[in-house]
Amino acid sequence: MNDYFKLNANKTTVKTELLAGVTTFLAAMYIIVVNPAILAAADLPFSGVLTATVLVSAFSSIAMGLYANNPIVLAPGMGINAFFVYSVVLGMGVKWETALGAVFWSGIVFILLSVFNVRTAILNAIPKQLRYAVASGIGLFIATLGFINAKFVVANPMTVIGLGEMDVVTLTFLTGLAITAVLAVLRVRGALNIGIVVTTILAIPIGRFWGDQAMVTWKGLSAPPDFSLLFKLDLIGSLKPALWPVIFSFLFTDPFDHPGNHLGILELDGHQDADRQSKRDQFHADHHRSVGDFSAGDLKKFFDPLFE
Repeated sequence: MNDYFKLNANKTTVKTELLAGVTTFLAAMYIIVVNPAILAAADLPFSGVLTATVLVSAFSSIAMGLYANNPIVLAPGMGINAFFVYSVVLGMGVKWETALGAVFWSGIVFILLSVFNVRTAILNAIPKQLRYAVASGIGLFIATLGFINAKFVVANPMTVIGLGEMDVVTLTFLTGLAITAVLAVLRVRGALNIGIVVTTILAIPIGRFWGDQAMVTWKGLSAPPDFSLLFKLDLIGSLKPALWPVIFSFLFTDPFDHPGNHLGILELDGHQDADRQSKRDQFHADHHRSVGDFSAGDLKKFFDPLFE
């Protein structure tokens, strides 16, 4: 294990890596719930998307570790899934099966770009400032979706977006947001997940003691995996010329999305500038090795629509 993962060269141990793996899982596990919640708006079954999210995240992350030897978790993107739902399915009226087919074909093209090193050239051509902007933009986009789902902000014909009513749901959301923000500022590990758990507990009485609709319902501790979405994508219908722009849109987002996310992760470390520059150079080398050519990330993009 030491020789394969170069633990000594990276000044780490098996214990450290195990703890880091658990910590990373706790930081990313919110995707298991959030991704199905977003895609459910396009009438995809929540349990089916949850199963797909878990499987795709698990196998892609394992491939990233074993093949690319990079400590990076791969999971469904929180920006592209919103584009899938609100722009393609709800905005353009495309059936979700057809939209999944478009994702599949964009993955095929993405693999070809990686095999012939076109993707590497694209990555090298993206200015550093644009990569940082993408990471920030994705975060703001996801935050806006959260505000909308919590009805903290609503559509306003005069200002495009405006504040919603301060009902019990919104107050619960703001309380959970405040708790999560404080924990994050205090650098508490698992701050996001603690915030989710606390907010869920606070939401249990809603619809039972006050409010019109229950936000949290009990459905048991476990359930069998739901494979109802397996191979539900429409490969033929998604190849219609009218959907080529959709395929291109899915394809276009990745060269900007992935590097932006990776650089955002890199900037979260606590190293000094000189050391950070050295780490950034090494990171780019690893990034090109694992992402510039045929990579675990390509496999994830290829298999995503097969399970959703």
